[in-house]
Amino acid sequence: MEFWHNRWHSQQTGWHRPEYNDLLVKYWPTINAPANCEVLVPLCGKSLDMIWLAKQGHYVTGLEMVEKAVETFFSENELEYNITENNTHKIHSSKPYKIFQGNFFDLEKGVLKADAWYDRAAMIAIEPSYRKEYVKQIHNQTNPGAVGLLVTFAYPQEQMDGPPFALHDSHVYDLFSEGFEVECLENIQLEDDRDRGLSNVTSTVFRINRT
Repeated sequence: MEFWHNRWHSQQTGWHRPEYNDLLVKYWPTINAPANCEVLVPLCGKSLDMIWLAKQGHYVTGLEMVEKAVETFFSENELEYNITENNTHKIHSSKPYKIFQGNFFDLEKGVLKADAWYDRAAMIAIEPSYRKEYVKQIHNQTNPGAVGLLVTFAYPQEQMDGPPFALHDSHVYDLFSEGFEVECLENIQLEDDRDRGLSNVTSTVFRINRT
């Protein structure tokens, strides 16, 4: 967590994109998320993808560790918000947005009951040793039948220290093997990211259903 606090406070947020994610825009309409449902966005930062999801009629619930990131999302989008607290998190609310600020892994089971979720950069941001706990939390904070859209980033891990950490397709199938159904929607070769000195970089889009 300290790493991400330091990155936000030094304004080293190169992962943030000033536009909607094109894969979200392309594939969200195809995964059949319920209309006007609650969408969970883990490690949301100040992502504009939350704005896009809200424009589709959804209620957006973000989970974020760094308070500065949460405050920046609301200030940059000129949203007034209220703050409440539960046992583990500080909750920033401005309908249709609600962002829980605190340790994602401390959120008690069943606090959220989302019918959909979206992950563009959360699983690749956390240490791989925490990934099983991450998947458990997705299961704990969603309803049966919830559908997710996962966008990965993969490369030979030995060629670069994370984050972002490589998340290969085999990892996804293994991590979501119990309690979920996984469908690959697209696999993409990322030529631009070879500038980092990586020999091979891919991104895969998955539709993941909680059973």
